[in-house]
Amino acid sequence: MAKRSAFLDIIKEKGALVLDGALGTELERYGCDIQHKLWSAKVLMDQPDIIKKIHISYLAAGADIIQSSGYQATVAGFKGLGYGTEEAIELVKLSVRLAVQARNEFLEAKASGALTLRGIKLGEETPEGVRYFSEGALPKPLVAASVGPYGAFLADGSEYRGYPDVQTEYLEIFHIPRLALFCEEHPDILSFETIPSYAEAIAIARAMSDPFTSKGIPGWISFSCKDGHHVSSGETIIKCAQMIDKVHPITGIGINCTKPEYVESLIKDIRTVTDKPIAVYPNLGESYDSKTKTWYGDAASFVDYVEVWRKAGAEIIGGCCRTTPEIIGDIAKKIHN
Repeated sequence: MAKRSAFLDIIKEKGALVLDGALGTELERYGCDIQHKLWSAKVLMDQPDIIKKIHISYLAAGADIIQSSGYQATVAGFKGLGYGTEEAIELVKLSVRLAVQARNEFLEAKASGALTLRGIKLGEETPEGVRYFSEGALPKPLVAASVGPYGAFLADGSEYRGYPDVQTEYLEIFHIPRLALFCEEHPDILSFETIPSYAEAIAIARAMSDPFTSKGIPGWISFSCKDGHHVSSGETIIKCAQMIDKVHPITGIGINCTKPEYVESLIKDIRTVTDKPIAVYPNLGESYDSKTKTWYGDAASFVDYVEVWRKAGAEIIGGCCRTTPEIIGDIAKKIHN
């Protein structure tokens, strides 16, 4: 209860917070192969230090909240690659631990003046006048444990469609033990991301209502949406928000991995039925081919939407697929300046 109240107090005091951006896009910048069933979770096994560097780059850009690399991290997924149960459990928990370590190292480097990103020191400008670093609103940034949907475990793109043949009770069973592992590492927040359906949101709400599982840690449920009024499986965002408004352990509602042009109307719909904080972190505006695992189409003028989203009622703003620390830095300047 105290943790949830503290999170809500931060939102109320600061007005708006900056969330980080894409993990996979940055992993590709570092040369990592993410064309794998476990996506970024595979890098947890092979190159965890790169994940930590990416977390730090978002903090340096001005993010108030960073999300862990747990989106596709599951015990079953790691065991499928030959890891034992205990090893798989440790890898799931490592996703949160790395984010906490990154925050601590960032704060130490910032205090010593030794922080750099792509060769530029904290606060310096490039010859083109671009400042990569921005001050966040919080003296100690928050760590959110990223909890991906059942569709991320399937790795078939169904987090953008839903799974009508899967029972809510099964989805609850899927989420509970994984949620418990993340909570053992004591993140500040839980971010359930790219949830495609009302049914999965119900399953998460039930899991979060068990205090022994969630340990009182605040969390939001963020939906992937097909248009300006409906989540990916077809239910209205209003129906989902009405449910979340009644569930005390869920402290917010989000929209992620959705086209930027849909977000304003989704926020306005949510605001008709709940006063809980709204987090928005759309993708850059392109479309994703789940078969080829590639993006196509034109990117939106992403940062231009920030004031629109704030005016509509969003309190936490960041980016999903294809966004970068530079984009998050531009968002931070708009919000914090």
